[in-house]
Amino acid sequence: MINIAVINLKGGVGKSVTTCNLAAQLAAEQYSVLVVDVDKQGNTSKFFKRCDYEQPSLAEVLLGSAWASDAIIDTSLPCVDLLPADMRMLKANRNILMDVTEPQQYRLRDALRKVAANYCYCLMDCPPDLDMGSINALCAADWVIIPVDCDEWACDGMEEILDQIARVQMYYNPHLKILGVLLTKYRNTKYADGVITHLAQMGVPLLHTAIRYTVRVSEAKSAHLPLRAYKQNCTAALDYADLAREIVEKVSTADTREE
Repeated sequence: MINIAVINLKGGVGKSVTTCNLAAQLAAEQYSVLVVDVDKQGNTSKFFKRCDYEQPSLAEVLLGSAWASDAIIDTSLPCVDLLPADMRMLKANRNILMDVTEPQQYRLRDALRKVAANYCYCLMDCPPDLDMGSINALCAADWVIIPVDCDEWACDGMEEILDQIARVQMYYNPHLKILGVLLTKYRNTKYADGVITHLAQMGVPLLHTAIRYTVRVSEAKSAHLPLRAYKQNCTAALDYADLAREIVEKVSTADTREE
């Protein structure tokens, strides 16, 4: 199973939208996908209409009171399962942070290893902060995608993300790699050009695919449908299809080189 963390310290940049639509596109390419919602806001879980406080969630998995296999549920999409999250993550993050009896960074990694044989890809939707859930996701990940929307303050927090990734690589997960920055809500404006220039100056890799701005994204999210099911020929749907193919190619090429 290839683990990909989707992370940015800014909210509203398209982390959850990217996670859900990328999962749908990978599934359409015949890959089985596990989506892990790491965010206490539970936007990805709400998108799939799978927010249920009566059922175990990621919080219980991280706290050791449930197995990942007990908390994973199916979605309405074939080949896509979900490990949901909700506000119970607040307690989980606090308790994990206070537990000094053992290393706390590998709880998610160890939990996912027990279900890894069931999936080709795991997409982890991280919160817009560096809490213990995010750290656990980075320690469990093989790759990182950093969605960035093309506005005036798009690169706010980028240095902090890169620093945290470097620290995780150094101390906990030397195999972690940055797949690239994903431009979202892309329009051909001076802000977009400035973002691209700034990222190049920082030496951050940029994914070839950009997700073009369209109101269909908001409409599809409100309808709780991936873009390929809501309006498969809109620009963003086509872009997410390209993104899925780009990721599969990059990951497979990297695996071949390592062999």
